[in-house]
Amino acid sequence: MAGDAEARVKPAPFEYVAVDSWDAALEALTDGARVLAGGQSLVPLLNLRLVRPARLVDVTPIVGLIRRTDGVLRIDATVRQATLERSRIVAAHWPLLAQAVRHVGHPATRSRGTVGGSVAHADPRAELVCALTALDARYETMARTLVERTVRDTVSATRTGPPTLGPGELLTGIVIPPLPPGAKTAFAEHARTHGSFAEAAAAVVLAEEHAAIAILGAGRATAAERALLDGASAAEAAALAADLVDGDHPRALVTELTRRALVEAGRA
Repeated sequence: MAGDAEARVKPAPFEYVAVDSWDAALEALTDGARVLAGGQSLVPLLNLRLVRPARLVDVTPIVGLIRRTDGVLRIDATVRQATLERSRIVAAHWPLLAQAVRHVGHPATRSRGTVGGSVAHADPRAELVCALTALDARYETMARTLVERTVRDTVSATRTGPPTLGPGELLTGIVIPPLPPGAKTAFAEHARTHGSFAEAAAAVVLAEEHAAIAILGAGRATAAERALLDGASAAEAAALAADLVDGDHPRALVTELTRRALVEAGRA
């Protein structure tokens, strides 16, 4: 019995390959392989043997950068969450990301976890995915050719998160357009304890003739966005956003968190 319990907290045997370029990663990503990018989500699954890859392709040696070019932000997939949190470019021009990433785990996990790892893991409770959805971000993936996917479209279709990467497909970067002039943003979350998985969250971007509301695990609240553009109050829009979730308690949480985020972003 002791041996069985010990086995459940150790990963099954696998081949380990570390790479320093996306081309090398793509070549190493054979059938049965998984990508390691920080490991804050994957390693617990490995230890519990919920996933048993034949090969682990470690992309953390690939240098990740945050760049702003012609008003557009590009975040390489291997950028650490802590780097995103400290980025002056992000804080100045895309504050919603800075607001959201502070809710991701704890400082120790953010120092190891990567932005791309969080996104590619596709957990519907991932704060960064929620914020990226409100920001109309695009994914850049590599599968012999470069592919772009729109976060908003895929999240709206699945109601859970970004698209699952296909076999042999790698997430290499995230591209975010500039915010509308004068935009204000806010992120509101409820978790039982700080750093725990969120029970609910809302990400908001508001500007003249622009409204974006993303609900954690449910995608864009398009009905609430249209209502805001038609002059609805924060409370009215928040009630519409809650229609995306089921159950009295989740709906109450989403209503209140969305209202708070809208008020913080300047909507009465």
